Parts: sequence; structure tokens; C-alpha cells
Amino acid sequence: MSPRRGFDAVDRTTDPDNLVTYLDAVRRTGFFEEVKRRTLTAMELRQGDTAVDVGCGTGEDVSAMASLISAKGRAIGVDISATMIAKALQRARDARSPAMFVQGDVFALPFADASVDAIRAERVLQHTRNANAAFQEMVRVANHGARIVIWEGDLDLFVVDAPDYEASRVVQRAVCDQFLNGAIGHRLYGMFVHAGLTDVRSLPLLRPVMDLSLIESAFDLSMCLALVVSRGLLEPERADRWMESLRTASRNSHFFSVIGGFITSGRKD
Repeated sequence: MSPRRGFDAVDRTTDPDNLVTYLDAVRRTGFFEEVKRRTLTAMELRQGDTAVDVGCGTGEDVSAMASLISAKGRAIGVDISATMIAKALQRARDARSPAMFVQGDVFALPFADASVDAIRAERVLQHTRNANAAFQEMVRVANHGARIVIWEGDLDLFVVDAPDYEASRVVQRAVCDQFLNGAIGHRLYGMFVHAGLTDVRSLPLLRPVMDLSLIESAFDLSMCLALVVSRGLLEPERADRWMESLRTASRNSHFFSVIGGFITSGRKD
């Protein structure tokens, strides 16, 4: 199961634990350690706050939030997946964290209007059919003065170095389009501004990736190549040559690609 096709329906996949394993592997990368550190800082958490992580997954970020707001506050993780909530509860108990978790829908968050002091989301809207509606729900529950902080990848920033540049552009477009909202990252700034948020900031982050197997796994290049061939966008022989050029580069230790996205934050007045 490719991650881009699993997180919109974790409990209906044939192997939800595979997605848990994927989250654990991603969390340990230096790139996402930086994303998590920067998003937590941007939330400007204070002792006693009620802070929510939308699409909390296995819950480690909620425990990190809990450590910043003390016992006087509440750190709550929300996820639509019963599998993820069960895993998050187990890990919080093991870590003796006061983090709380609730199964809930991003389109109907279980909080009253203007009741949350800080909201965080990471890699949620790219898997959401109506990203704007989900974002407006976060705005609804945000208290006056609350900061909303969202990290999203942006597959318009996905770059692969290959001799056939035009073929790379075709595949990149196919990779982006396999997500429900593959280019959501650069759209966030406008969404925040149009929602009336103030002090809106957008921070781009890029990560070079020299591991072809990681790119193949994360973006299911074989499936994307089959798709562009079936649509007549690349001839089969050209697609095969493109893929083989990446494998040759990998064998010779000069495969190079880049992934990226944006941390966008704003305040609800």
C-alpha cells in the first residue's frame, strides 16, 4: 500500500499496521524532526492552553505538546482512524504522557466554536478531498488569538535528476496527481489569508533525497509510470529507459531528488 493512497482510509486498508510503520520511519528522519520542531515552536504554546493536533496519527506530537502546556492544559489528538487512536493511546500510556486522544472527523471536529488555543496539522490536507472545508473547520474551533499551524508537502516541488528531463516532468505531474491534494502546500498561504487570519507566515522546507528506494516506496513510481504509459503520455520504451537511468544513477551513487513543502501559520483574531 502506497502511503498516498492509505491515509484517507486507514481502517479500510488491508494492512493498517504498514501505515503505522511508515509513520514511524518518517518521524525518525532528520527532515521531519525539523518539521515537527518548527511546527511546535510556531504554535507558541503556553501553560494551560488547550492544544489540538488534527490527524494525530500515533500521537507522539501530542505528547510533545502536552509537555509544553503542563498539567494545567490539555493536549488532544484527533484522528479518524481507530487504529491510529488505539496506537496513540497505548504509546501515551507507555510514556506516562497526559496526552488525550479522540476519534473524530476533520470535517466535524469534536470541539465547540472558539474553544481551542492552538491547532496543528501535518500531512492531513493532502489526503483530504475537500481541503478548504477541513481548514475552515480548524478555523471554527480556534479561539480568538489562537495560532493555526499546518505543514503540507508540495509535489510541485518534487524534482528528480534524470537525463530525460521532459519524461521527469511527466512523471512528476503523475506523482503529484495521485494525491488528493498533491500541491496543497503552496496553496495554504492564500487559504489562511482568505480565512481572515493575521500574521500569516509561510516557510518553505526542502530535503534532498539520494535514496531511490525511498522515492520508489513513497511515491510508487512503478504505478505512476504504468499510469502515464496507459494514458499515452510516455511510450513504454521511453518510460523504461527513464526508470533504468534512475537505477543506474543509484548503482553509481549519484541518484538525486528533492522533496519539499511549507509550514504555514496564522492567528485568528
